[in-house]
Amino acid sequence: MSHTPAQDTNLADSISFQMPKRWLRAKEAAEYLGVSIPHLARLREVKKGPPYRKFGSVVLYDVRELDTFVESLPRVETKGGGV
Repeated sequence: MSHTPAQDTNLADSISFQMPKRWLRAKEAAEYLGVSIPHLARLREVKKGPPYRKFGSVVLYDVRELDTFVESLPRVETKGGGV
């Protein structure tokens, strides 16, 4: 049995591969960070939050920059080493 290019196309159509989303709207970014939408908006207003971009009236956050923002926050150590 010979292999034909048409078989490759059918295989490609049947494989579901989704790239991770890079740009998040404010609601999605708030969910990603585990904060409320108003809290994220306040951080944006006082320029203490993660970097963002505007596309018209839409606020967009780069997932990589959200991760970098969280990693830059100070660590909080708990006393006693409890779980």
